[in-house]
Amino acid sequence: MRSYTRAAMPSRTEDPPSPLSPDLDLEEALAACAGAGHARIEDAIAPAYLGPLRDELDAGTFRPFAESFGEVRQQIDGYDVPLPSASFPFLDRLCDEIGAGVRSQGSGIRGLATWRPNEVGITHYVPGSIGITPHLDGRWYRRLVVVATVYGRASFAICRSRDPEDIAERWISEPGDLVMMRGPGLAGRRDGRPFHLVEGPRRGERLSIGIRMAVRPPSR
Repeated sequence: MRSYTRAAMPSRTEDPPSPLSPDLDLEEALAACAGAGHARIEDAIAPAYLGPLRDELDAGTFRPFAESFGEVRQQIDGYDVPLPSASFPFLDRLCDEIGAGVRSQGSGIRGLATWRPNEVGITHYVPGSIGITPHLDGRWYRRLVVVATVYGRASFAICRSRDPEDIAERWISEPGDLVMMRGPGLAGRRDGRPFHLVEGPRRGERLSIGIRMAVRPPSR
């Protein structure tokens, strides 16, 4: 079992780093997500924020996930954090600012003016694992799911179906990157969720967070 020390918030005399890169523009990515179902933004999280965010998340209580659900195979561990959360102040602030940016810059897209994240899924991958095979995010995550890489690198792909060879687009997800994926209700669509897969890292470990608005009570 892991044992970590939770990161302390900066002192009152020390200004905490800003979560998002200066002048981050979400408008084009949100429009692409509403239309095509997904979008990627590189270097969206400020590098100075990733260190304390990593320390805070690594101190959480990780648990292994089941290796299969339905047709999906996975080799990951992690945990969920309900929002707002005083126990995870760096995560809470990041999600608050992403949510505010989405509501402001995506207000012209149906469903985004009221998008308020209330849950974050923390997912940890180890080298040599299969990661997660093609899957859809839960239907209860409404309008938008935002995935951020905190540390590590791995292949992320949008698929046309559950066939792992049926790739529409593939890239290497880097620390600080965001991936936005369409959820039910975005731009008036009843569904529209994209199939996607995440491979295990070739070297080192990877930690990502999934920021979402769940219509059910947040997982504990």
